[in-house]
Order: sequence, then C-alpha cells, then structure tokens
Amino acid sequence: MNETRQPQIMTVLGPVSPQDMGVVDAHSHLYIAPIPGAPPDAPVLTDAAGVARELAAFRAAGGGAVVDCQPGGCGRDGRMLRRLSRQSGVHVVAATGFHRQLYYGSEAPLFDMSAEAAAAVFMDEIDDGLLETRAGEAEAVYPGVIKIAAEATLESSPWALFEAAADVCRRTGYAIEMHTERGAAAEGFLAFFHEQGVAAERLVFCHVDKRPDIGLHRELAQAGVLLEYDTFFRPKYEPERHVWPLIGEMIAGGWAGHVALATDMADPALWAELGGQPGLLGFFSIIRQGLVRMALPAAMIDGLLGGNIARRLATGEERQRG
Repeated sequence: MNETRQPQIMTVLGPVSPQDMGVVDAHSHLYIAPIPGAPPDAPVLTDAAGVARELAAFRAAGGGAVVDCQPGGCGRDGRMLRRLSRQSGVHVVAATGFHRQLYYGSEAPLFDMSAEAAAAVFMDEIDDGLLETRAGEAEAVYPGVIKIAAEATLESSPWALFEAAADVCRRTGYAIEMHTERGAAAEGFLAFFHEQGVAAERLVFCHVDKRPDIGLHRELAQAGVLLEYDTFFRPKYEPERHVWPLIGEMIAGGWAGHVALATDMADPALWAELGGQPGLLGFFSIIRQGLVRMALPAAMIDGLLGGNIARRLATGEERQRG
C-alpha cells in the first residue's frame, strides 16, 4: 500500500512539517552581503553574530521560524543561513528566484535570460541546492520558497522571469512570495498568474499593507492569495492608522486565514543587537501583543503568526535531490 506523503516545508537544515514550524516571521532578511555596483542605499546586513544572538532570543521567547526572502545573486548566502539556523535553533526557509534588478549592481545575467533558461536556474537550485552552498564537502542548502519581485507596473516588470517562476511553481508546487511596490498593480499580477495556470493558493503577495485598500485585500483573499503585512515597525507607514485597522477589517470579513504577519528586517537599524529597534522580539512585544489586545481566539492568533504561512509553504511533492 502506498502511503500518502505528508506536506513538508524545506528549510536550510532539511524538511520540517508545517505544524512543527511554530511562530513564523513570514518575510524577513537575516544576511545580505554587499554587492558591487548596487545603489548606496541597497541594504547590507552582515553582522551574523548579532543576528544569531537575536535569533536565539527570538527562539527563547517562543519563535520557531523565519522566511528569509533574499534570492541568489543579490546578497544571499545559504551557508550563513544554515549557520544561523544551527546556532539559534530557529528554522530558516531560504529562497530561490529573483529580486528587483537594481539590487544586483553591475552583474545581473538573470535579467537577460529567456523564461526557459531562468526556470532552469530556479529548478537547479531546488533540485541541487543553492549555488553558493555546493562548493567543498559541505552538504548543499535547499530553498523552500520562490521569491520574485514586481516593479510598480506590470509593463516594467521582468516578464520572462515571472513566466519562469510560474513554470517552476507549477512543476514543483513551491509557493511564490512576491515583493510588491507598496501593493501596486496587485490585481494585474494576480490575473497574470491565473493566465499562467498558477493557483492563487500558491501565492503570497508581500508588503500589501502599504496599500490598505480593504476592498482590494478582500478581493485578493477571496481569490485565494495569502497577504503578507509587515509595516508594524515603520512609523512612516502609520501602522496604528493603517495595518492594525486593516487586520481588524480582514478578520471581521472572515479572511483571517489569508493574512500572514512579518517584520521585513533588511535594515540593520531594525535589529536590537545591532544598535537599532525594536528588534526581532518586537514580533512578540508589538505584533503578538497587538493581536492579544484585540481579544482574538488563540487559534486565529496562531494562524496569523505562523500557521497561515506554514500551510502555504508546505508541499506534498517529494523530490530527488543532490
């Protein structure tokens, strides 16, 4: 008798069951190496010792996992992600895919590729490990999500790379986390993926709380998209006026299962161990406490703080690797 394989999430230390992920930061950055030719304001995050200490504190407070959304070629280091996970005990999900071209500096060959060639790059990482982790005798690190980045309009976005990501999603079942420019053109990107045969249930649209249009959010959720909110630590986005009321309206409409919460801490100024604030523990002191003050059921809080993103990342397909 054939046994049905239970869905699992690929982390940098191997597959993990969704129910074992615990509290999950649905979108962040743990290490970003500097890239020659990148703009001066491109994020750099290289204090691994400080990040490791903060991850350990996150784990001690009840944290379970972080989804690292830095794709290859623009500062990702899967070896460092593996080290941080081992040192802290926090599950880390790494990403294949692509970011905005401006973060690649002077060398961005991916953006000159056809959809077929780019899909081969992403599939190669899923099957054989992140490129930078294959050297030497160390075991390769495998990605658990496809990260892609939209520009402010459909026309200015790299369509060949979007087609490649859609192809790989269809072939593997891997979820796609899409950076949006403050939620711009989200409806159009959803239509694109529908035309590409990608189920909305495999999509995560990121940073969409920067466009707090409740009608749009309900439309996306009804279609099946998971919406990632992450402006809690950024006063310029006025979280008390925007993201918190948005969460309340989504819950009131019955869409709590289509929201995942995150920190998006690419900026060292957000890390307490690096001299900034509020730090990763803000996931508990700010985000979790805000949900507690709303008197939400425990199961709903668990979903918003990890269960929803974990279920989205899980795939039942077993792959031959290495």
